[in-house]
Amino acid sequence: MRFRIDRRESAYPVPRAAVVAAVVLAVLGTAAAVAPGLSDGPVLCPFRRATGLPCPSCGLLRSARSLIEGDVARAFAVNPMDAVLLMVAPLVAALMLVTNRRGGPALRVDASPPERRACWTILVVVVAANWAYVLATHG
Repeated sequence: MRFRIDRRESAYPVPRAAVVAAVVLAVLGTAAAVAPGLSDGPVLCPFRRATGLPCPSCGLLRSARSLIEGDVARAFAVNPMDAVLLMVAPLVAALMLVTNRRGGPALRVDASPPERRACWTILVVVVAANWAYVLATHG
């Protein structure tokens, strides 16, 4: 697997719909995370409603609420994968948007098919381990 940094003179086009969707999701997610009594409300997860079992990302709103309140340990206790994604994704998205708007460097990853399969395998294992944790602690 090779990593390289490319520099563009102009920005990559960002679809307007993607920007609108990101803003709407951020606003709705923040509003839902800070809403009082959300954890006592109805089950919103379609997978849990259909099967009675929590999905791999169940607890996302409770984890977000814990992070907003500054309780990182509780966020990780609710769902470790969600906590990591909630902390890393906004930073990565902001960095990508800023560097893109300035025509700055872009990280490129060149991976062979076996390396891609290995990455997907690792992702599946991480999601499965997280799901096992969620089932064991909140099932």
